[in-house]
Order: sequence, then C-alpha cells, then structure tokens
Amino acid sequence: MNRLIRGLLLLALCTLSSWASAATGCEDFLAKMSDKPAFVEFLQCTQATDRQGKPFVAQYRVTGADALKAERYMSQRFGLPPLKFYCCVWDSMPYFYRDKKTDLGYSFVIASEETPINQRELWLDIKFFYINVSLDTEEI
Repeated sequence: MNRLIRGLLLLALCTLSSWASAATGCEDFLAKMSDKPAFVEFLQCTQATDRQGKPFVAQYRVTGADALKAERYMSQRFGLPPLKFYCCVWDSMPYFYRDKKTDLGYSFVIASEETPINQRELWLDIKFFYINVSLDTEEI
C-alpha cells in the first residue's frame, strides 16, 4: 500500500512540475505583461538554446514613425532608459525588469536598424526599430 501511495504522489508531483514549466513558454511577453500598443508588432518567439540561460526571446518591431511612442511606452511601463545613438544605430542599454505579478525577470533591448540618422527628429526616416524581450529558462 505504501508503494502505491508513493507512486501516486510521485506521479502527481511530476504532473504538477511539468504543468508549472509549461505555464511559462515562448510567447508575446509584452502582451502578457501589459496592454501592448497596436503599433508594436510581435514577430516571433524562439528559444536561444546556444545562449547562457537558454532564454526565450520574443522579437518585435515598430516603424521609425512610431519609435518615439514605443520608447515612451517601454519607459513608462517598464522603466527602460532613453535610446542613444552609438556609431551606426539607435540603441538602449540592456535593461532588466522583474514583473510584479509573476516575479519573472525579463531583459529588454531596443535598437534601430543600421542608420546614419543621428537626430531623434528624423526617426521617421528609419524604416524599423526592433525590440527583444528575453526570459531565461535556466538559472545563470
């Protein structure tokens, strides 16, 4: 009888642990954490198994015309600092955010495509800016 109870307990624990890990998968993280604006286009989510932490990486893009609104959204909602121009791209410093609802930690990066445009007023002439949101699946 003890063996049967242990077996059922082990089965229940395995089922619960697989359900818990499946609850956090590769998805549209910005939509999950906030009211993502329509101008932020979700492209895809993939797992980078070759990187430390084997993160899920959700990729987004916004047009240059919407980049200022996207920067404001990311700043107001997640605290991301303003983008700066470095050499050939507009870029944010990598930024870490812990979701208060789930206690999960996400890394954010926003960058433009390569461009000679170094003035914010001309962002509308840049075709796309890209946002990456990463969630590690393993402890680092």
